[in-house]
Amino acid sequence: MNLRPSRQLEGSCGSGVPAATGRVLLSSRGGNAAPTSAFTLLELLVVIGIIGVLVGMLFPVLRSARAAAKTTQCLNNLRQISLALQMYVNDSNGRLPVLQNRAGTNEPLPALDTVLLSGVGGTRQVFGCPADNKRLYETTGTSYFWNFTVNGQDVDRMFSIVGGTEPTRIPLLSDKEAFHPDTKDGVNILYADGHVAKELRFSTSLP
Repeated sequence: MNLRPSRQLEGSCGSGVPAATGRVLLSSRGGNAAPTSAFTLLELLVVIGIIGVLVGMLFPVLRSARAAAKTTQCLNNLRQISLALQMYVNDSNGRLPVLQNRAGTNEPLPALDTVLLSGVGGTRQVFGCPADNKRLYETTGTSYFWNFTVNGQDVDRMFSIVGGTEPTRIPLLSDKEAFHPDTKDGVNILYADGHVAKELRFSTSLP
């Protein structure tokens, strides 16, 4: 078989050098090597520093958002307990339950998390504040403090040294500790009229 020369050689100038084709030929022999892109140590340190600054700026925002979410969940817990209290009052001729704030779950006393357990559908987690970092829920059965001065009272003639006779200012439940740094007083409160709030609003009075 007779192989003919390629026609690509016809553009040469007779010197045996191929004519320019407009393509860039990369060669490892001679000429300037193609530039490579790589981070230097200094550039890496700069990038790491920038990332550190961004993380430092975002961390307080994320922490605040997480605290706000826990506060919201705590308020929802208090609302559910409020519904359980209303059910109890309806079944008890308009009287509030007699509850004690236990120091430990082994104490055989009527408590918030035992008397009202059925009212929340048996869901014990309702009695625990998600921001309870003192583990009071685990040790005492609930993260919430019951205003025992209203024990057994008729809801239509209620009185408490804290709040007087005004249901909108008589606290029934509150966090046992200041679990919420994102709120004014650090606690959430359930008032006798059924509303919940993130600040203490009551007066001290005598009958």
